[in-house]
Amino acid sequence: MKIAIVHEWLSTLGGSERILTEALNLYPQADVFALTHFPKNFINTPLENIKVSTSFLQKIPNVENLYRKLLPLMPLAIESLDVSKYDVVISLSHAVAHGVKTHKNQKHISYISTPMRYAWHMQDDYLRLHQLKKPLIHSAARLTLSLLRRWDRFASSRTDSFIANSKWTASHIKESWNRESQVMYPPVDVKRFTPSKERENFYLLVSRLVPYKLTPEIVKAFNELNLPLVVVGEGTDIEILRKIAKENIQILGYQPDDIVTDLMNRAKAFVYMATEDFGIAMAEAQAAGCLVIAYYKGGASEIIKDGETGLLFKEQTSASLIEAVRKFESMKLNSKAASENAARFSSERFRDEFSSFVKPFIL
Repeated sequence: MKIAIVHEWLSTLGGSERILTEALNLYPQADVFALTHFPKNFINTPLENIKVSTSFLQKIPNVENLYRKLLPLMPLAIESLDVSKYDVVISLSHAVAHGVKTHKNQKHISYISTPMRYAWHMQDDYLRLHQLKKPLIHSAARLTLSLLRRWDRFASSRTDSFIANSKWTASHIKESWNRESQVMYPPVDVKRFTPSKERENFYLLVSRLVPYKLTPEIVKAFNELNLPLVVVGEGTDIEILRKIAKENIQILGYQPDDIVTDLMNRAKAFVYMATEDFGIAMAEAQAAGCLVIAYYKGGASEIIKDGETGLLFKEQTSASLIEAVRKFESMKLNSKAASENAARFSSERFRDEFSSFVKPFIL
């Protein structure tokens, strides 16, 4: 059987790229397709030497810095990828990959990290957080998102079977596309962590520093709490954080995996405020024995056992986080329970579940 794996943009090694890595471990003969691919960003990673067929977006000058702004072109770009000669197509989608064109003699399986969140359940947040306030720009953005939703709903019919990365995502697949899906949590490398027996007195945030992650609210909370916070990540909000952070907060920027692993192994707790469809960083923190304080919506409620392996708070505000951290400071939670909780997200479990799901399609 000839297998194609379709991704969106291969820009850095993140959660969806780790799923691609596991899929290639299972199906090393598969050919990989993506809208764009930036090989230099994958040096010394498991995806360093893969061959990728890309769309016309790859030819746009400076596309590495522009591709997120090319959203209106992405449906056309994904449909331009020719996977017609393959028996089985596996798409790994958080935007448009599930819309790759297939025909009736092919089997198409989509692993969905989320339906296009900025076109569906996070549209208002997207417009607000990106400050698209001017009337003409706001109207144009809403029209673009409306057209994307229309295409997205039609494109979902090209998939034979959906896998959702969480119950939260499965509910949005049903709401957006009126399709059923099987829940399969993404792979987490739980074995890379060695929890410290004595947790150190600092809180940790590891995240892309972009508007919907709400990291300025977390920094404001810790400014008021005057407790030590370490922030790891890069993105458009990093300069905002550096301007507002007080001396108790360290903004480290990007850090390699070994540094992140060490910080998670030692941190008192991991803090998070975004609504995630799953949230691999939270599951990794649990694997490191790091208790998690997070906003209750999305994947957080499926990862964290509230009051046992962390705390969930009810509002995406600094005030709500402050209240949760103060409550956490008065509690004694067991870090061993956190690491045991994370075992259910292991990479081995993902490989077993994913290969069992795909097997009937490739016999």
